[in-house]
Amino acid sequence: MVKTREEKNEYQRQYRQNNKEKIAEKRREYRQNNKEQIAEYTREYYQNNKEQITERAKEYNQNNKEKLAEYKREYDQNNKEKVAEYHKIYGLTPAGKKVNMMADWRRSGVNNVNEEMYNHYIATTHCECCLKEFSSSYDRCLDHDHETGEFRWVICRSCNTKDYWKKITR
Repeated sequence: MVKTREEKNEYQRQYRQNNKEKIAEKRREYRQNNKEQIAEYTREYYQNNKEQITERAKEYNQNNKEKLAEYKREYDQNNKEKVAEYHKIYGLTPAGKKVNMMADWRRSGVNNVNEEMYNHYIATTHCECCLKEFSSSYDRCLDHDHETGEFRWVICRSCNTKDYWKKITR
């Protein structure tokens, strides 16, 4: 008896539907027996397809912003203790602060954010424009050109809200 492609597809779909547990058990068994081979294949695949994977992830994130934001809100709401513990461990450490700050600069449009720029920012104790001493880290701002994204200097919050200082050359 010759079956059409549609009949074969329907038969296979029905078989999978009726034998879900049996198929799942075979998959688990295969994964258990071939862990090293699967891990090697996965490493090679990711190594050979980094750009495509990154591009697909960016595209997915761009197309699903609301869905991902909702998922994050739900997760944070349902896992308050876990989130608080994570922030306690990673959010307040010097390394965590550094990573967050550099990420914020990138999101703000600063080009070429690097460790040297961060170290200069942290080491600066006075406004590079008015020479006022910073009273807190809140008072210190990383100034950059909003058109080109180039870093200019570290200034106080007061100078950052005014533009008279742009006439001053370094």
